[in-house]
Amino acid sequence: MRAIYPGSFSPPTLGHLDIIRRAAKLFGEVVVAVLSQSEKRYLFSLEERKDMLRRILIGVPNARVVSDTGLLADVAKREGADVILRGIRDASDLPLEMQMAAANRQIGGVDTVFLVCSPEYSLLSSSIVRDCARHRAPIAGMVPPEIVNDIYAACLRDVGL
Repeated sequence: MRAIYPGSFSPPTLGHLDIIRRAAKLFGEVVVAVLSQSEKRYLFSLEERKDMLRRILIGVPNARVVSDTGLLADVAKREGADVILRGIRDASDLPLEMQMAAANRQIGGVDTVFLVCSPEYSLLSSSIVRDCARHRAPIAGMVPPEIVNDIYAACLRDVGL
């Protein structure tokens, strides 16, 4: 069975990596889909986010990374996904996630499977990582070590330093 795990991953966190590693034990293949919305501004380009994920997923042989700027339902169909995988941090994530799951089922006929994140990552988000890095606070316990320097460099570039 093939799962597709979509997100902006700007940047990928240890919480994302935890979901991917755990999903890789449950599914034959996990397609990590780096998505971009045209109306949203990202700290990292689509290619930079894709590259970071490829580097941190070297030890997960049944995970592969793709990128797209289109509709998730279309990407899932193109990639032959049996299910969409979404990580849930806490109950506040559920209303929006359930709306998106219903839409993806209606549009693409693909069910969504929710995986609850590990407790140590329940308060972690990409926006918290970006904010900490912009202020040069430690982020080593929030993101994989392979991408710490990339994040600091992008944050400094973003604020014009």
